[in-house]
Amino acid sequence: MLDSVADFGLGESIRGQNEDGVDINTALDGREYTFPVSEDVASAAGMSKRVVGRRVVARVLRNKTGGPLAAGDIVVIDVDGGLAGVGVADAKADLGDRCCLVVDPSLGSSVVAANDLFYGIVKGPSKVRQGATAVSLTAGDAIKAGNGGVVADATLGTDHGLVLGTTLEESSSPADDAGLVDVELAPEWV
Repeated sequence: MLDSVADFGLGESIRGQNEDGVDINTALDGREYTFPVSEDVASAAGMSKRVVGRRVVARVLRNKTGGPLAAGDIVVIDVDGGLAGVGVADAKADLGDRCCLVVDPSLGSSVVAANDLFYGIVKGPSKVRQGATAVSLTAGDAIKAGNGGVVADATLGTDHGLVLGTTLEESSSPADDAGLVDVELAPEWV
């Protein structure tokens, strides 16, 4: 795991294909980096100042979902592709999906175009997207992926391998905090 010597930073995405539709920057797929959370990153993601100075582990992913991805979307990685697949965001996650990561919340209102590279947050403070029909969450609730790449409430003891982390705040509406919920990611499957 490299520490802050990444080819691009949190809150950014880079081109993943050339004009001929051929994948480029393939050497970056699946690389993991550790980033300190600076005031700029926390501000861009709309996170509390209490996370400044903490670290996040992020993996470079290629968007192979066929459509754009937004900050806080939960994506499933292509574990069927073996080691090469850990750098591919295969689809927006659905209920029951394992091996999920969260699209970098520092992207703000930017979206990740199909085939472009972005960071999937593996571990540390982050934000996840509430669905249009929001799930009621309280601080400390375990979370997992829900249908359409949004957050769902997890049950410890029964959702083995599905738990992505815990919530840091109460949220019961997609309007809360622009539809993003503060979480601490620590996936069971990693």
